[in-house]
Amino acid sequence: MHLDSARGESLLAFLLLHRHQSLQRQRLAFALWPDSTEAQALTNLRHVLHNLRRSWPEIDRHLEVTQRTLSWRPDPPYRLDVAEFEAALSRGSWDVAVRLYTGDLLVGRADEWVEGERARLRHAFVEALERLVATAHERGDLTGAVRYAERLLREQPMREETYRLLMRLHDAQGDRTSAVRVYHECAATLERELGIEPAAVTRAVYDALLSPDDVQQISRVGGTSFVGRSAERATLTARWRQARTAAQVVLLAGEPGIGKTRLAEEFRAWCAHRGAVTAVARAYPGEGALAYGPVVAWLRSERLNAGLRALAAPYLTELARLLPELLATVPRPLRLPESEQRQRLYDAVVQALLASGAPVLLVADDVQWWDREALRLLHYVVRTRPSAPLLVVATARREDIETATPVGELLNALRLAERVTEIDLDRLNRSETAVLAEQLSGKRFADADIAALYRQTEGNPLFIVEALRAGDVLTPKVQAVVQARVAQLSAAARELVDVAATVGREFTAEVLALAGQVSEDVVIRGLDELWRRRIIREHDTRAYDFSHDTIREAVYAELSPVRRRYLHGRVARALEAAYQQDPGSVSGRLARHYEEAERIEQAVAAYAHAAEVAQQLYAHAESARHLTRALELVRSLPESRRRWTCELDLSNALLAPLVASEGYASARIHETHRRALKLCRSLGAEPSPPLLRSLGLGSLALGDFAAAREHGTALRDRGQREDDDVLRVEGDYVLGVTAFWAGELTAARKHLERAVATYRDENRREHLLRYAQDPLVICLTRLALTYWFLGDEQAAIRARDRGLARAEEIAHPYSLMTTLLFASLLALDMGEVSALRRFVQRGKAVAPPVAGEQIDAAIAALAAYLEVVDGRPAEGIARIRRIVAAARVREQAAPGLRSALLRILLAACDVAGDPDTGLQVADELSTLTSSVIWRPEAERLRAKFLARQHPAST
Repeated sequence: MHLDSARGESLLAFLLLHRHQSLQRQRLAFALWPDSTEAQALTNLRHVLHNLRRSWPEIDRHLEVTQRTLSWRPDPPYRLDVAEFEAALSRGSWDVAVRLYTGDLLVGRADEWVEGERARLRHAFVEALERLVATAHERGDLTGAVRYAERLLREQPMREETYRLLMRLHDAQGDRTSAVRVYHECAATLERELGIEPAAVTRAVYDALLSPDDVQQISRVGGTSFVGRSAERATLTARWRQARTAAQVVLLAGEPGIGKTRLAEEFRAWCAHRGAVTAVARAYPGEGALAYGPVVAWLRSERLNAGLRALAAPYLTELARLLPELLATVPRPLRLPESEQRQRLYDAVVQALLASGAPVLLVADDVQWWDREALRLLHYVVRTRPSAPLLVVATARREDIETATPVGELLNALRLAERVTEIDLDRLNRSETAVLAEQLSGKRFADADIAALYRQTEGNPLFIVEALRAGDVLTPKVQAVVQARVAQLSAAARELVDVAATVGREFTAEVLALAGQVSEDVVIRGLDELWRRRIIREHDTRAYDFSHDTIREAVYAELSPVRRRYLHGRVARALEAAYQQDPGSVSGRLARHYEEAERIEQAVAAYAHAAEVAQQLYAHAESARHLTRALELVRSLPESRRRWTCELDLSNALLAPLVASEGYASARIHETHRRALKLCRSLGAEPSPPLLRSLGLGSLALGDFAAAREHGTALRDRGQREDDDVLRVEGDYVLGVTAFWAGELTAARKHLERAVATYRDENRREHLLRYAQDPLVICLTRLALTYWFLGDEQAAIRARDRGLARAEEIAHPYSLMTTLLFASLLALDMGEVSALRRFVQRGKAVAPPVAGEQIDAAIAALAAYLEVVDGRPAEGIARIRRIVAAARVREQAAPGLRSALLRILLAACDVAGDPDTGLQVADELSTLTSSVIWRPEAERLRAKFLARQHPAST
């Protein structure tokens, strides 16, 4: 049940938490409205009760309401999570209590009475965790003790005692590397949040983990306070206040080293101190990115991941597509048709991000390297939950986001929706440079030294910091500065930093040890030295990363080509060993490392695996990118039958993601078709059914009706030969739509009717998964227009209505959208404006997250046509012309798209009485080779427009 009133929710919560008491109205009124007079508070209470009765008619079954008191009735059954939590505590079931505690009480509510109850329950939860840690430790269950201690640390990140306990537990397990990692996290957290160092007793535990020679050998390089950026911080704070009622995005842009990530991190900490749920995700350059990778990082962050326990099982099942670890508690999700699976996944992610009810801050670091799927999902969250308490702070290099890139497309969409604020970070001025230098070094500088430092670093914060840490090496080239710092490392640390730079992203101690082929002692010493010198920093809860990408780039640039190849091979083998239980999650990274190691066959196999993983999530662009790279590598191998077979398999696999991401008229899809046919001839192999179908529709998109018929016939004959109804239906579908767009209406009717008759319900899932649409629905919509053009209006209406009913029944978003599109085109041709409105409105309501360019463009054009009908001809025609022009730039995304758009524009010109534009459109539609279906209508309206231009001569 959802209540519109926040005060109504507070009243019910107060009564439930005091369910064993009969509460005086005055007490309730004072608790809920402490700043109001008694009379006003009692009036407010009566008003809230009235609204509750209206929104929840059965409320009196649960509440006992008298003139003086209110109380919760004990008789009607109900479930109260707080009661279950407290009952578990009272019987000493600490593990049950911890499992039931899915978050703080009434997050987002600031009522005074709530704060006391919230603190009481939270204290009980922390005590339960402490008991579980102690109990597990006493019985020798070190794994359990570590798990509970880590949870305790998430709840109290400033408590040094828990860090010490966790360090000792890891050490007792024989995992000194993790123990040292905990100390690094402790020191960084205390420095960031409180500006202090760990206590002596904590340092003593840390020193005991190191060998005697390592203790105090290198002191921790000093950190820096945040300098400047007051205007930028003020803007971020203002957007944070706005985001409490309207989802917002802030982009921090600037050159490398300017402080984008530092500003975002400082602001994240500020928000976290004020009760916000925060999470950070970043991406890295180069191949090997996992589709939705940054979103996965958000979902695995401490606060968001802890909140997953409160989600309903269906949402968790969908999230298991991104978080395989959830499969321990939920069933494996079925592979669904694309639009349905995408919709469910997007909705599940939205629920996970916003489940807590508290304001949420998400940091998207280096967003210029995010994959297209993650960016689409981010746009979906902001677009579909405009009033959610959500702020996304993204960082990016300005030069990488102003081109036609996925992040550029996202920014343009957010600009149009007025949902993004862009902040360009400038370099520090001279006085700010002086403050930063003096904080870092702990001494004052002469004016001449500051002037020289500012002149040579030009106020870039990273240049300033790295120059001073290298020992006053002043140079405008940060690479030289970093190299000077790296030269000071011990041999063991230098070996590890080379491996870490080769990894190319965040890294774990396990991967470094495997790739470096060194002992635990060497890893501990090396990581600790790199951390103390601030070359690396802690990342998430178990990994490390370079303090800045520029440092990683400088270290990698120093490696010789031979050493790079050698290290990439070692890193690949280390990743295979570390992720042998889940190789798919690192398949793209493995491919890149094997390619850099010049291990071509292994790289090709890994790229193919990465493409398969991406395609399971319908991340078409990512899948096509991986397969394209695999093909490039295969073609570098000597000609052989084995190579041709591999290339043909990869080409067949490339068809689906390439068509989905670029359309049938793409030059790349036609080159893939050409090469695949040549390989079939070389191998003496028959083209696969997906290749035949793709060839047919690709030929149709180019207006080559003869070739389309040839491939459609081959596909249908294959179905006849193999007694396969799926191939029969798909073959008749290709032949039917080819005849339709060619204007061969009798043949179109024959093939489309045969496809409808041959279709079997039990084959629907196979059609959807292999070919992305329900052919029964699609063929019925084409039949409706075919019947109309043949003069059978009643048959057209019956086919249309049957197709719409079927599409609504199967609830497959893409098939439903396609049906609504063609039902709208039929209504346009029949002159049924009311039906057209109904179909367009329904199309807008059910549009999936990514409906496809064809549907998006056509539905938008039909909506603009309705503007013309409603008396806004100039605006409507201008919108349709922009859509048509955009379609021309993109090339035809699917068969018939351009002719449909021109038909809509032609009808708009007719309604608006615009003969000049109408004649231009009629000429193009009459000469269009990819479709002739509306040519007669174009000729009819051409005569009408000419009559309007020259009424006397006509």
